[in-house]
Amino acid sequence: MTDQLTVTVGKADGRVTVLTVGGELDRDIAHVLEEAGRAALGSGVERLVLDLGGLAFCDSSGLRTFVLLHRLAGERGASLRLAEVHPPVSTVIAVVNLDRMLALYPSVEDALA
Repeated sequence: MTDQLTVTVGKADGRVTVLTVGGELDRDIAHVLEEAGRAALGSGVERLVLDLGGLAFCDSSGLRTFVLLHRLAGERGASLRLAEVHPPVSTVIAVVNLDRMLALYPSVEDALA
């Protein structure tokens, strides 16, 4: 689709990292989120929170990235939490039943609690 994706580090205190994701997450650009998530998890955080409030689109490559980061977090004894997940992204996650695997939170504050 496009390469219009932004990933910025919001909070990073050694225990928790919040990545704020905006734009469109598709096969051409999913590697950007994957690399940022890998870097955060590689730093030894206990929790990685993806703030998806600004994410307008997500295809199967984006879903694959969420599953990969979930698996990597588990391997490192950490957790992945998705916050501010709104339609259409929440709809795609629910349709493929990933809401049963991934931890979804209504806000970043809830994901941090």
